Amino acid sequence: MKRMMACGAMLLSLTGCFRMSVRSGAPRAGGVEEQTGVSLAYGLTTTNVAAAECPNGLSRVDVYWPVWGPVVYFFTFGIVAPLRAEYVCAEGRGGAAPYSEETPAGDVPPSHPPL
Repeated sequence: MKRMMACGAMLLSLTGCFRMSVRSGAPRAGGVEEQTGVSLAYGLTTTNVAAAECPNGLSRVDVYWPVWGPVVYFFTFGIVAPLRAEYVCAEGRGGAAPYSEETPAGDVPPSHPPL
């Protein structure tokens, strides 16, 4: 019985939180926006967040589980996992789209900040 309790305590202590952050290095245009989505069927599919609202791309994205997310995940046996996305749209440049064919390779912002 003690071994079973020790294994259960160890499993509970190994839980973590889900968080993903992406920074593009592009200048920000506006404030932080928030959107809620879901991950279905143990993460096999997710809803798109922030895709249609930023015509010039994204400057910063943080995706994480809300505080109540693990409760929903537990009671649905992992089929539904709520996700929360905070994002900042990138600033537009002139009249050209930032990711068009005409954009020279030197003008594309780095995918990570310089060290």
